[in-house]
Amino acid sequence: MREALRDLWHPPSRTIGGLDALRTLAILLVISVHWTEHATRHGSTLAINRLPLFNWGWTGVDLFFILSGYLIGSQLWRELQRSGTVDVPRFLLRRGLRIWPYYFAFIAFALVVAMMGIANDGDPAPWRRFIPDALFFSNYVRGAVSGGWSLSTEEQFYIAIPLLLLLFRRMPLKHHWILMVSLMLLLPLSRLHAVQAFGREPGPDEVYVIYAPIHTRADGLLFGLLLAWFHVVKPWTLAPRPVIRNALVPLALVVSGGVLHSIDKTMFSYLALALIYGAITLFVLRDRSPIERVLRWRGFHIGSRLSYAMYLNHFALIAWLPLNPGIDLPGFFSGYLEVIVTSLAVAVVTFVLVEAPFLRLRKRWLDRPPRGAAVIAGADSNASS
Repeated sequence: MREALRDLWHPPSRTIGGLDALRTLAILLVISVHWTEHATRHGSTLAINRLPLFNWGWTGVDLFFILSGYLIGSQLWRELQRSGTVDVPRFLLRRGLRIWPYYFAFIAFALVVAMMGIANDGDPAPWRRFIPDALFFSNYVRGAVSGGWSLSTEEQFYIAIPLLLLLFRRMPLKHHWILMVSLMLLLPLSRLHAVQAFGREPGPDEVYVIYAPIHTRADGLLFGLLLAWFHVVKPWTLAPRPVIRNALVPLALVVSGGVLHSIDKTMFSYLALALIYGAITLFVLRDRSPIERVLRWRGFHIGSRLSYAMYLNHFALIAWLPLNPGIDLPGFFSGYLEVIVTSLAVAVVTFVLVEAPFLRLRKRWLDRPPRGAAVIAGADSNASS
């Protein structure tokens, strides 16, 4: 327990504080939009959803995708650069020991709750609703775990990208950016096909047509991979630079994202989000100004380490906590803060009891670098997700 709490409290020396801050922002965005939806369902008519934190809260998933793509891409391309191949089973085990323990513990807990509620909902076999979640395809078939679709998308990505890099391992590493850009250009075409098949307003299951499937929503993951390619193959492009010079390329990406969104928000909205959040991530990676020192605040490290557990648990807490958001701002924000604090507290407990033991096991099994492996600072120091 002490070791787990120490890991939470003390960031590694090479941690990029800005990445922790972005991951903390991502979970706050997600919780904010779901709390606002909860308040609206309970009669709140506040215009609070006009604030960016609430109005754009659903895009927190895209920010998570950028960070996940950057993390796994940095690991995979370094391995490919060092050894000429990718150890896919080892990579999947490394990811699995981070994702699976808490995820399947959460599914087991939710299943027990569902089984106990058989008399209330009339479903004689509620376990069937958890099959898409347990097999990581709830981004195509509705599952029982709220928010599980994004974890299914990431898990599929964790399988597909190592296999893709293994398939193209003989392609010069300097040309791998072509793979990422090509896939990013295919995604709007995939969304166009979905729109043509189901119409611009597919109905209540739109989430399984455009919003959730990996073949229509992987823009952020791919842009994160592209950032990782630059980190490994052309590290000078991510070297620190003055704030004004650092902002030029990110600003161009943000403008490009805005233009694409204005052209067609159905085809290009997720690509636009990838460009915008990718721009912010690029700025953070190259920033060594006083801004970066502020972003190294310990609280962002804690939020980053606990963001995964908070992502899963906040849905249940919003539903179960005896909270009434009311129709006034004090009631709204008191409930909002209670959800965040409770989610954080529950995440600390589950981190200590479930996640940390498997992270220690992973460290014992997999974190010994191969002989001759060079350490490149920056990417794995934020490998908490």
